[in-house]
Amino acid sequence: MMKLLRADLIRLKRSFAFKLTLLGMLVLAIFFMSMQATGMDYTVPLSRVIFLPMSMYGIGMAAFVSVFVGTDFSDGFIRNKLLVARDRSSFVISEIIVSSIACVIVYTLITIFTASIGRFFFENNVDTIVFLQFFLLGLLMSIVTGCLFSVLTMLCGNKTHAIILCMGLAFCMLFLCLHTNEILVQTEFKNGIINPHYVGGIRRTLCSILHDLNPCGQAAQLSSWQVFHPIRALFINVIMIIVSSSLGCILFHRQDIK
Repeated sequence: MMKLLRADLIRLKRSFAFKLTLLGMLVLAIFFMSMQATGMDYTVPLSRVIFLPMSMYGIGMAAFVSVFVGTDFSDGFIRNKLLVARDRSSFVISEIIVSSIACVIVYTLITIFTASIGRFFFENNVDTIVFLQFFLLGLLMSIVTGCLFSVLTMLCGNKTHAIILCMGLAFCMLFLCLHTNEILVQTEFKNGIINPHYVGGIRRTLCSILHDLNPCGQAAQLSSWQVFHPIRALFINVIMIIVSSSLGCILFHRQDIK
């Protein structure tokens, strides 16, 4: 597996798709910061900006991972890799690790960029300890993103189909996130009276769990600097990494590689 990892890391370093994704996220970060700095008639806190580009993170990484992993299938490299790999599980784990590394790199660089540049244009209200806690949660969220889209691409076995599937799922997760977030941000009382849009009970609990299960939902919580259940989100991320990786290994063994 180490040979596969080295080969894929070298390919990642030279990947035009990876560089384009990173550049696109940087441009998006600059655009969001510019909008916040110039479009508001009040002082915007840094906490509102620092994770803001993560709102589009899922879509960007879905496009990259499906292209990067799918290239092995479209160009026929999959056969050579399976010959080098000790077994199919080694191939799956290698692809997951490299995809997750790419997602972590993009997440880390974009977050550091917004945190560093934002200090000069926004009110610095960020506590270092709180930021590190949020950053750790986002780090796990980015690993989940890499696991999810790399496994889907490998199981799809076709680059074009994988791009359509991953991008479609990313947009669905984004729209689902907007819906669940709209429910969860409603308070029980507004202006001293009962808020008719407030949802409580089991429905609110289910929406909250669904929001944490959705990587886009976690990104939305980071961007608003309000994580509803950080410990639960932490455990959900760890479980999703284990489950998606295990399912990927099991199901890929049944794939008919042509």
